[in-house]
Amino acid sequence: MKRLLSVVLGISLSVCMLTSCTNTGKDKKNTNSKGNVSKQSYSDGDRDEAMAIYDALFNLDNKITLDVEISDEELNKLQEDYEEYDSMRSKSPIYRRADKVTITIGEDSYEIEDVGIRLKGNMSRKPIYDDDGVMNLTHYKLSFNETFDDAEYYGDDVEKWDDQAARDERKARRFATLKTLDIKWNALSDQTYVRELYSHDMMRDFGIPAQKMNLSNLNMNGDHLGVVKIYEPMDGEFIDKNYDTERQDGDLFKAKWTYNGATYEEDIVTYGIDDNDASQTYNYALKTNKKTSDYSDIENLLSTIAKEDITKEEFESVLDTEQLAMFMAVNYFLGGPDDYRNNYNNHFLYFYADTSQAVLLPYDYDRVLGVTRKWNPEGTGMTYVSPYSDYAEGLSREQSNPIVIEAILEEKFILDEYKADLEEVVNSKWLTSEYFEENYYNKAKANYENDVEPSIELANVEMDMLEFSLEGTDNIASDSENISFDDYCTLIKEAYEEFK
Repeated sequence: MKRLLSVVLGISLSVCMLTSCTNTGKDKKNTNSKGNVSKQSYSDGDRDEAMAIYDALFNLDNKITLDVEISDEELNKLQEDYEEYDSMRSKSPIYRRADKVTITIGEDSYEIEDVGIRLKGNMSRKPIYDDDGVMNLTHYKLSFNETFDDAEYYGDDVEKWDDQAARDERKARRFATLKTLDIKWNALSDQTYVRELYSHDMMRDFGIPAQKMNLSNLNMNGDHLGVVKIYEPMDGEFIDKNYDTERQDGDLFKAKWTYNGATYEEDIVTYGIDDNDASQTYNYALKTNKKTSDYSDIENLLSTIAKEDITKEEFESVLDTEQLAMFMAVNYFLGGPDDYRNNYNNHFLYFYADTSQAVLLPYDYDRVLGVTRKWNPEGTGMTYVSPYSDYAEGLSREQSNPIVIEAILEEKFILDEYKADLEEVVNSKWLTSEYFEENYYNKAKANYENDVEPSIELANVEMDMLEFSLEGTDNIASDSENISFDDYCTLIKEAYEEFK
């Protein structure tokens, strides 16, 4: 059944949205008070319906399909955007126009017209076409509220909104509470298709907020591109869904590599608002409060944990140590070499509005639970690593993140809590193949097993890797195949017992 857009979006024209602003960095700060970010307004009924669709969209029991209709002209613009920004060693922020996106959840379909679409990803970002003109499978980001009215980006094609109310309505447009939706293909050939989804649910079960995600078919202009992963965005709406009112409206940063990793070392890392047009990016890229943040919370965090004589009380004043201990414990058993501890990467940093304490949140966990394809830096798929390792295993060098050093290695501020949380995780259902297969793998396979092969040639897709399977390589040093989930759990639990 197809449904009208307005039924599911919960739109109110009285919304005041946070607008984009000029680049702000470590050496150029906005000195305004933090203030509160205006939120989208819903009637109670609209909000309830939007949340019901949100829950259905991210329910693995439901088969999802995304149909994108976009002209060849707009696809070519995406290609040109990629090439222009890639030549600057940057990433295009420009959304091009998809004529229509249809999102099907089970038996219900929702049509949204004039949707923004752009490429997504860092090292994994691919152009639309390869050198021979054959389409690549790549990561995308959809924007439901893009207005296409930036003259610098759109030139003669710029949208001219003569009716301010109509523009306000577009800025307020959501699908199931979401401004955007991220789409990633299965680039590392996880043949279970669900390890990243599983890791997010595992985090949430242990009290760590994590993105909702699901699998989906992806069709473009009638061509089937295979089975992809879809994610809710990490933004203010995510924070509102996961924290009580008094903790909302804080600064949210995406932590990542620039010329160095997000190591939390005060004199090394940078923070600010990314400017792709100027090829300026930061280790901690601000995602909320872009007009009002004075960066005082992140400055206080970095300066406090840099103290040589830091006390336990000072450490606890800038970090939610209860959540940190569990975050570290779950991450150990997920075994990701590309995270906050092992490659200084792939997480978000959020500051509570009421206490200014920081929490670390998971992001981009495609290399966990035995996924070693294309990169196995530690040599055993992280299955022979101590939970007390003083190495950054992804970089094969001594640990330099002061949060890790002070938490469990030298000052040992939360060592006892970390040990207790490790015991809770290792004895949980989450490290059993029975739970994984029954509640995740079997459901995904039942919905999508017959959909994994694209209907057209895709330049970067290896057809022999497109199948559902629980099997894995017997060689844990391999970087051409992944370890099976069952073998990974067995090996990481053995390592834990040896090192604890």
